[in-house]
Amino acid sequence: MRHDVIEKLYDTLDEMAMLLVEHANLRYLDALTAASANIMAADVLQEVDTEIEIKLFALAKELNEMEFNSEEVRKALQLALLKGLKSDNLSLDGMTPDGVAVLIGFLVDKLKPESSGLKIADFMVGTGNLLTAVLNTLKETPAAIYGVDSDYKALELAKMLADMQDYEVQLYQQSSARAMNVPPVDVIIGDLPTGRKEEFVHEDSVLGAVGCHYLPYLLVENHLNYLNEEGYAIYVIGNDFFSQEYAAKLHEVIQKKAGVFMLLQLPEAMFKQGESGKSLLVLRKQSIASEAFVALIPDFNNKEKVQTTLTKVEDWIKLNR
Repeated sequence: MRHDVIEKLYDTLDEMAMLLVEHANLRYLDALTAASANIMAADVLQEVDTEIEIKLFALAKELNEMEFNSEEVRKALQLALLKGLKSDNLSLDGMTPDGVAVLIGFLVDKLKPESSGLKIADFMVGTGNLLTAVLNTLKETPAAIYGVDSDYKALELAKMLADMQDYEVQLYQQSSARAMNVPPVDVIIGDLPTGRKEEFVHEDSVLGAVGCHYLPYLLVENHLNYLNEEGYAIYVIGNDFFSQEYAAKLHEVIQKKAGVFMLLQLPEAMFKQGESGKSLLVLRKQSIASEAFVALIPDFNNKEKVQTTLTKVEDWIKLNR
């Protein structure tokens, strides 16, 4: 990865966004979306003074003449998104670490269908950072890509991220804890929110019927309805995921609809100091005869141990998928 290219991309995007903040009276994240639209259109789509229009056009032309790959674009946009979220005093908790995305991408590549094009979804897509980071690790672009989120502003940013990386993502504004308008997919990915409650529970929810309002549990229950037979769901979960109230009922729901395929504890170094530990939970729609594979992922700085662990993961998948 070329860090100088990422820096140049970010600097140019940021300069365009700041010009629009100052001269088009836009908030930074809206200005970033507008700047990206200018780049893709190779034009200036906003009404600004001629002098500013000339500057914006020149910056967009400069970027369009550069050579870069999708991951370099994502990294530059990620930096700009972080700046925008901070400027709007919005939470940065939803930004999944890149190392986690690499691991999810590794799993997706090993678990994808062997005979047909991959259909993948992130039903908590947010700004699209995790989804596009995973897509950038795959050898082939999936046949269909879906994203769902209830936040319209987040979906605008997700569309920008996808468009700038040349991914055709079908985005839906709705809560993925309730019935959705999306077709079944082969792989679901997502970073489950921790500690959140859902006030409105889907009427067909088994968990809701017994009084469960814990959002991560409700999401898993509903998402499994949109997974193809022999499909997989890969979630980032808190290490206390299975110790919440109604955990036993969730286990019943999972056993009826799917099974726990793998549980991989992530290294603490991946997360901020003081942040709770997390793991990757892999569910398989088809019933599972064997015990789930459980492992601790070593610190990424120890490349030899990481490779040894990933080889074990891959070998187990080959025997049990």
